[in-house]
Amino acid sequence: MENSCPIRDREREARSSQTMSQPQEEEKKPGQLSAHINLKVKGQDGNEVFFKIKRSTQLKKLMNAYCDRQSVEMNSIVFLFDGRRLRAEQTPDELEMEDGDEIDAMLHQTGGTALGFE
Repeated sequence: MENSCPIRDREREARSSQTMSQPQEEEKKPGQLSAHINLKVKGQDGNEVFFKIKRSTQLKKLMNAYCDRQSVEMNSIVFLFDGRRLRAEQTPDELEMEDGDEIDAMLHQTGGTALGFE
């Protein structure tokens, strides 16, 4: 006679399926970075636009999308991250951006004049 208990059999199956799924869980450890990053672009008016892009994607894709949504010309906006001006060819990886980071979008100010001082 075989010593089989339905409850124990189910427990064994559950344990074996857990060990089978562990390698998949290891792929998503908290310390590892996912391929995508969520970024927030905040305008001077306080309006926030959220983007999800690949870490290796050049920021010009995000910049163009933001300008399209806001109906402004690309050359009229300056994008800043941690107070530094962003270049279109930079990527989130290069800038060591983290998920949820904020990019500031400011109207580009040209010119300015010094009033004559005597």
